[in-house]
Amino acid sequence: MTLRSDTVEVVIDPWRGGGILAFKWRGIDVFRPHNGGDSPLDLACFPLIPFCNRIAKGCISKRGQLRTLPAASRWGEPVHALHGTGWISPWATKRVETDLAVLTFSGDGVLWPWVFDAEQHFQMHKDGFTQSISITNRDDVAMPAGLGLHPYFSRAGATLETGATGYWATGPDRLPETHRSLKKEPRWFTKDWFDDCFTGCNDPVRLRWPTHQLAIHASQNLPFTHIYTPRGEDYFCMEPVSHIPNAVNSTLDSDETGIANLEPGQSMKIDCRFQLEEPS
Repeated sequence: MTLRSDTVEVVIDPWRGGGILAFKWRGIDVFRPHNGGDSPLDLACFPLIPFCNRIAKGCISKRGQLRTLPAASRWGEPVHALHGTGWISPWATKRVETDLAVLTFSGDGVLWPWVFDAEQHFQMHKDGFTQSISITNRDDVAMPAGLGLHPYFSRAGATLETGATGYWATGPDRLPETHRSLKKEPRWFTKDWFDDCFTGCNDPVRLRWPTHQLAIHASQNLPFTHIYTPRGEDYFCMEPVSHIPNAVNSTLDSDETGIANLEPGQSMKIDCRFQLEEPS
């Protein structure tokens, strides 16, 4: 399905994880467009639900019980559970108009060991769009939960300004080890790579290219920004997320990790606005 405003076009595929195939402004690709591949990693953007990034070895230990999740080996992650279940599941179309779409998805307790309902809302604006994701615990016990977005961007000519004041440094297992302070903005595209979760970022985070710039306004319950700049690739990812990787297994307080604990019937919702601006 294709949503449009005066200068913006967003192409969504409910069957491919409720993901975005293209986001264009005046014919310019803002997200790296879908390359035609079958993997969800080929999408322009996909939702992170009911958790973000990685869970160590696909294992969750809660209240003396060990719950296991499938490793994402099919998607290049041989050990850990990755990115939730929404990105690899079909979504149903609840409503669609020229400038609006609502998608729904239900977790049945198999891929994620709790039952939940989820919705995505896409609302077009003259200078971009807003994407909202909500999740409701439909289980009879409390459920850990997290939400986020995983957009891809072209690296060619890009600059990234986050204002980050700290980050959770990633260890060899690609899980956070310790929080470190930052005195200045990292040089995002000169180091070999980043795969770290950053804290204290500005609202909005700004991305600039010679032809356009993008301001990303994230809701307050998206306090973390995961930056991924893989070696030898022409793209990077700037992911607004509600919690750090493997937060569900952390011994730290939830205020530090961001993981939510939803009681039966309780919901959480995130909003992210992508706003285009003329190059400065």
